[in-house]
Amino acid sequence: MLHKISYFCDKIDMIKKKSDKLRTMKYGSPKAADEEINDMIADIQSECLLLANDKSKYENVYDDNGLPKNYTDKFLEEGIWVIKKWWLKT
Repeated sequence: MLHKISYFCDKIDMIKKKSDKLRTMKYGSPKAADEEINDMIADIQSECLLLANDKSKYENVYDDNGLPKNYTDKFLEEGIWVIKKWWLKT
């Protein structure tokens, strides 16, 4: 998986909400137009397809603070560089 398990579960929750909305659109009063219903069906199907095709190995790229590991390293390096640059000016 390319994404975290929590993202995967959140996506499933979103699909459930869309399916509930679709049910209301189809069977509620007043009914939605066929074009709107078909668009919602296509949207739900595309979301499901994205989840189904996400079969790659999940690699945790976040540190213990929830920040991307490479971003944290880059941020620290740039921050240290800015401090050194400022220090040399004074």
